[in-house]
Amino acid sequence: MKRKFIDLFCGAGGFSHGLEMAGFECIGGIELKEVIAKTHQLNHKHSKTISGDIRNIPPEEYAKIIGTNHVDVIIGGPPCPTFSTIGDAKIRSVTGKPTSEDPRNQLFLEYLKYVDYFRPEIFVIENVPNFITKYKGKIFNTAVEIIENIGKDDEGNGEGIYEVEKPVQVVNAVYYGVPQTRRRMMLVAHKKTGVKFNYPKPTHYYDQEDEESKKLKPCTTVKDAIGDLPKITDNWRITEMPYSKMDNLTEYQKLMRKTGNGKTLKNNICRMSNDRAKRVFPHMAQGSKYMDLPKEIRQILPFREDIFKDRLKRLVMDEPSWTVIAHIGMDGYMYIHPTENRTLSVREAARIQSFPDDFEFVGNQQDTYVQVGNAVPPLLGKAIGESLLTYLTEVEIKNNTDCL
Repeated sequence: MKRKFIDLFCGAGGFSHGLEMAGFECIGGIELKEVIAKTHQLNHKHSKTISGDIRNIPPEEYAKIIGTNHVDVIIGGPPCPTFSTIGDAKIRSVTGKPTSEDPRNQLFLEYLKYVDYFRPEIFVIENVPNFITKYKGKIFNTAVEIIENIGKDDEGNGEGIYEVEKPVQVVNAVYYGVPQTRRRMMLVAHKKTGVKFNYPKPTHYYDQEDEESKKLKPCTTVKDAIGDLPKITDNWRITEMPYSKMDNLTEYQKLMRKTGNGKTLKNNICRMSNDRAKRVFPHMAQGSKYMDLPKEIRQILPFREDIFKDRLKRLVMDEPSWTVIAHIGMDGYMYIHPTENRTLSVREAARIQSFPDDFEFVGNQQDTYVQVGNAVPPLLGKAIGESLLTYLTEVEIKNNTDCL
């Protein structure tokens, strides 16, 4: 039987899908926004995915919804707007308050309430790297302390049942075959079993300095990711289209098509860029950004140049993409197609995130872009999932051996 997990703050389900690729079964997900919860439910048939504020959903109630109080693994990424540099500045400008006072900083406590109730064998908290250092490590250290106290009584007596696998690692998705550089913190904690959890070893070479890494598979590029997708134009509105290429596919393209119908794919819509932006795009070489343009070209589409130095960026075909973020739902100017004068389609962005082609996103155009940008890349999730499965298997073997 497949080991079962629930995904808190599940989003569209990139992390969930990765664990399912590794051999797990998702039986539940919680997501605040209804349209995003629909995407998760659509793509995870055995999951009881609900939309709601986790602060208003006690874990014992959710156990009734999924029909069990036993899960092997819990995963999730409590929202991180105040841990990222962009989020920190935005929240300060809107509220005028220090981001340390933002209530969303406490959402990891809600996650840990679920851990305390379900007592999984192992769990993963995914977040931005700044989670470790923000506020001089105060929130991170508090999280570790709370985790290590789960199982003790209210006075702090007794033995904690969990230990955090240290050092907590920041992993880069590009090292696991994702055509994108994307660094994420993965905090893994498990019961005190005497078995060590080992983070996944990189499978692809990008910029590692050690000689052994240079022997790995070459990194996946933007061309590998989107070179076979349908030919479209700016403001494309036909969501389902046939592929533009059917032979000489890259290993990555074959993987993305593996579970689809092999002929067409969905979510290939593209936003309409404004006329001034479309006049600027032809002047941009691959890898160039806004401030690389001559002043007279920048004046066609003027921005605050002290703030928006890389407001426009054209992707490089033979390199991985830079990090795809939720802002792609606003205008996409940081993700201009390498060879065409338009921004990426939803499906192209999804390919760069390593979502397979049969993974369908629900909602309007902006909804779908944001879901892609906020997700954990499934291939990164798969790598973590394989390490989780190895750990659980080793624990089972140890327990069986101890019983002999």
